Amino acid sequence: MNDQDFKNFHYNVIGAKSQIKGDLSLSGDTIINSLIEGNIEVVGQGKLVLERGSIVKGTIKAIDLEIFGTIDGEITCSGLVSIRSSAYVKGQITSGRLVIYPGATVEMKASSQELPN
Repeated sequence: MNDQDFKNFHYNVIGAKSQIKGDLSLSGDTIINSLIEGNIEVVGQGKLVLERGSIVKGTIKAIDLEIFGTIDGEITCSGLVSIRSSAYVKGQITSGRLVIYPGATVEMKASSQELPN
């Protein structure tokens, strides 16, 4: 990988034990393993993954979202929302497609419909 390749790399990682209060606007694939108190928007193409131990209190907007952690808030995704067995989700979900794996804990109002990108 040369310097130019690195400058065009769109990937974000917010690691364990980090705490962020405020809104995030992210570009590219993103992995979060921390506490976020605020809204998260992934602009353009990019998948958001909330790892085990992550907590998000706020709204999330993305194309695709994979949840292993905890969300308390509204989710809007034009693509796929996957709620894995370790996840806890409380709030409203609007997505193009929704998958809830056995073992996940959900307290939500959900609608799955094709949304424009």
